[in-house]
Amino acid sequence: MHLVMPWFLPLASFAAWLGVRAAHDLRIEGETGRRNAWWMLVLMFLPLFFWLIAQFISD
Repeated sequence: MHLVMPWFLPLASFAAWLGVRAAHDLRIEGETGRRNAWWMLVLMFLPLFFWLIAQFISD
């Protein structure tokens, strides 16, 4: 298996890391902050998830 778009992995990982940090900060704000934190995690992990899918689809 060879990596497809290896340059995208650091960008997607950085976006996911930023999402985790932002979600951690939002979680402290109460109930709406917790709901927004979950959405932040889902949205920020999508690029990494799509990159992983591309690794297996490309074969």
